[in-house]
Amino acid sequence: MDWTKCLLALVAFAIIAYKYLKRVHSHWKKQNVPFVPDPIPLFGHMLPTIIVKENIIDFVDRAYKNFNTSMVGFFFMQQPGIILRDPDLVKSVLQTNFSSFNSNVMSLSEKHDPVLAKNPFFTRDPHLWRPRRNKVSNNLTGKKLKLLSVIIQEVCNKMTVFVDRKIQENNGQYECELKAYFLRYTGEVVANSAFAIEGESFEDNPNKLSFTKVSKTLLQPSFINGLKQALIFYVPMVAEFFGLSFLDKRTDIYMRENIKTILKKRQQAGDAPNDYLKFCSEFNSELDDILAEIFNFYIDVYETSSTILANICHCLAQNQEIQAQLRDHITSALKDNEETISYDSLKNMNYLDQVVYEGLRQLPPLAVQMKYCNEAISLTGPDGLTCHLEPGNPVFIPVRRLHLDDKYWPNPNVFDPLRFSVENQANNNKYAFLAFGEGPRMCVGMRLGLLLVKHAIATLLLKYSIEPSAKTKVPLEIEPSSLLLSFKGGLWCKFKLQN
Repeated sequence: MDWTKCLLALVAFAIIAYKYLKRVHSHWKKQNVPFVPDPIPLFGHMLPTIIVKENIIDFVDRAYKNFNTSMVGFFFMQQPGIILRDPDLVKSVLQTNFSSFNSNVMSLSEKHDPVLAKNPFFTRDPHLWRPRRNKVSNNLTGKKLKLLSVIIQEVCNKMTVFVDRKIQENNGQYECELKAYFLRYTGEVVANSAFAIEGESFEDNPNKLSFTKVSKTLLQPSFINGLKQALIFYVPMVAEFFGLSFLDKRTDIYMRENIKTILKKRQQAGDAPNDYLKFCSEFNSELDDILAEIFNFYIDVYETSSTILANICHCLAQNQEIQAQLRDHITSALKDNEETISYDSLKNMNYLDQVVYEGLRQLPPLAVQMKYCNEAISLTGPDGLTCHLEPGNPVFIPVRRLHLDDKYWPNPNVFDPLRFSVENQANNNKYAFLAFGEGPRMCVGMRLGLLLVKHAIATLLLKYSIEPSAKTKVPLEIEPSSLLLSFKGGLWCKFKLQN
């Protein structure tokens, strides 16, 4: 009898809990906003992302393609969320009504990630992200980028020596997975300019304590990393309970000790090279503040720039005619100015800019932008749909889908750099191209990222042809455990010396 009562009580509790958790699922129906069907109690539409079965990019892409309205409702765990399908609504969130949407969904715990939590991207408090962003901006002025450009080109020279050796060892070609290859480049840039050390990125067998070995632990796609990141960003209460940190403890210790040693040596010597570490040290006296800015640099350069380079070189490998035109353009720009590749000579390579922007259009690294509503507001689309948002409601901006929508980009799957020519840019919808975001919180490291990307592409194309490889799995499938736009099996190509 007692067991029967217990069983009945459990069943009654389960029914009540189910109905309680389901009650939010009528939210968008009440507002007459179309929404993604079949949310799961407690998890909403997020369960496949949390268990690393599906990337959030895939979910947002599918919602964008399955509806033809200005907005689509969904459920972010127990919170009603909205996916915007119209550039005017995107403008409202990122610019016009920015004060209502100035927080990113992705944030980090000050307790478990005290250094990375100071990154302006991961900072939610509006009183903190702006001064932190300004500190990063001060380190990326034109004058300082020009100084960093010298270091970047030195790394590019190391890169070509590495490729030459690989081509010689492999019968006239070097076949590689592009993301892994460009992580060597961006890793060495970080090691040389932020840590003043040799990263051993272009060594076949680097020391296990080298920068290149340690740096791979942070964002490398894997089920464990994907699960940890999903919990930190989408279920922060669970992550807090288990004490999960985004930054691997070994990486934190390694970088902290290296920075302390380098700063001590520089203080004793009374001199320092013009690198990023020097820029950070000039305006910060506390080690954690210096570390925070170094880690900002590390995240932006190491992971994001390598992803952009991999995606653009994949596009160039698939479009040999454009690659040849770009090579001729780079050669001509350098000949006209009688210069080697430098900060100033890159400014004259307009067609290179167009190629980079077109690559970012087709394969943007941050394919979905996620904002939180932080004060009540209503949004109305051009089709008359209106949604009322409350603080805590997430707003997803489907960057990749807007970039590939034929309403804004004719023949969107065709790689056409002329879309970004001076003549054609006036016809582009500013809020249908969001590779770096828009508004007050657009990417603060944009100029640095573009500098890194253009240095590498110009250097490579002067010496090599980039050709497609059969190892790239077609059609491309998004890697579920990656925060940025990466693909299962990777993007592969072959480097060959120019004839």
